[in-house]
Amino acid sequence: MKNLNTNIFKFLLIFSGLCIIQSCAVKQPGTSEDLQEEAFANFILPSTWQNSADTLAVKDNWLSTFNHPVLDSMVNEALVYNPDLRISSARIEEANGYLQAAQAALRPAFSILGRESTKLGGTFGNGLNGALFATSWEIDIWGKLRSARSAEEANLEAMKSEQSFARLSIAAHVTRTYFLASKTYLQMQLAQQMIELSEKMKTISQNRFDIGIGTQIDVEMANANLNSLKDANRQLKLAYANQLRALELLLGRYPSADIEVKNELVELNAEIPAGIPLQILERRPDVLASQQRYNAAFYRVGEAEAAKLPQLSLTASLGVLDSQIFQLSDEFSNPIRSIGGELVAPIYQGGALKANVAIRTAQQKQALENYNRTVLNAMADVENTLDAVQTVGEREIFIKQSVESNQIAFELEQVRFKVGLVDMRNLIDQQMDLYKSETDLLNIKGEKIIQRINLYMALGGNM
Repeated sequence: MKNLNTNIFKFLLIFSGLCIIQSCAVKQPGTSEDLQEEAFANFILPSTWQNSADTLAVKDNWLSTFNHPVLDSMVNEALVYNPDLRISSARIEEANGYLQAAQAALRPAFSILGRESTKLGGTFGNGLNGALFATSWEIDIWGKLRSARSAEEANLEAMKSEQSFARLSIAAHVTRTYFLASKTYLQMQLAQQMIELSEKMKTISQNRFDIGIGTQIDVEMANANLNSLKDANRQLKLAYANQLRALELLLGRYPSADIEVKNELVELNAEIPAGIPLQILERRPDVLASQQRYNAAFYRVGEAEAAKLPQLSLTASLGVLDSQIFQLSDEFSNPIRSIGGELVAPIYQGGALKANVAIRTAQQKQALENYNRTVLNAMADVENTLDAVQTVGEREIFIKQSVESNQIAFELEQVRFKVGLVDMRNLIDQQMDLYKSETDLLNIKGEKIIQRINLYMALGGNM
């Protein structure tokens, strides 16, 4: 019993010392500021990016800026039933499982073994019976297991950020498709108005021909113009149905083109700031994900480096044995117990360990360059979208003025046609100019919404 107590005391002493070793921190990757410094090594940031003013210039919950309950409901439906998001959720579960497995490798493993054999038909079994409780623990002296765990933690966080980006992308895609369908419906209404107007023009030209003041050419031109408008309207109807089906697919519904949308375009009047500070990059899920991917690659290098060093495992067991055949010596008197350790030091493995370090180092370099590329793309997204938002706003002013002028010109041309000062060709040309400018105005209003959504995505704002 005294020897048992002494062994247990030694075990606890070793256990405590190795716990201290286990608690030593492994080498950590660089901060986001360190990575950004690497990404910006080839250029100087403009002052608008260096300004630390309002980092939330474009606020979170951007979906609410449209004040559209029907759209809100559709986005929520897509976030629940969209197949791509379900796949990303399953990948997060997978990554969490890998993390739990890596965490388990840091803890002691316990097992129990029991055995009982009896005589059957006069034949002896092996005669050895008993129970054994055993434990083993690999001591993470060099941080190999902790590096593996940290890599899986970083990988899990990257998965979560990628899912956040996927959720934002789905929400933006639903919103774009919704307003694109609304715009197409309004274009159908405009085309129908033009068809009705053309029918009146055809009637007028036919009446003028019947009383001898018009020509057959005017009648045929009016008829051709009417059919062209009908053809354009039919194409718009097909585009509208396709957009409804695309929206239904995003929601996880059957693509029957039966979904109803509110056929209007919202007015966006909020001003957009001229410059966005650098800290906005820490809001974008794709930038955060690429940083976590780099962190995971960094820890994998540490894991590969530690694999080249000796590994120490501690073992202990306690049990009882009995035999119907053999007489156990006093040295193996019950209960049996053992405390031991195992040291494995790699000597030569054909260069595999060194090659693995080289592979992990190359992967880390790739992850760093991928982060650099992601940051540059994020900056380009912001710059391009800010420019597009401003340009669309300016174009809307010009096109509104064009619609007003074309409307006045068309009304005047109708009067001139009725009194015989111009023929049908002039009237049709002016009608088509008006139709084109009104169509352009609908397009620019839709584009204004699309670019605002793009800006929210570029800035990484939450829904």
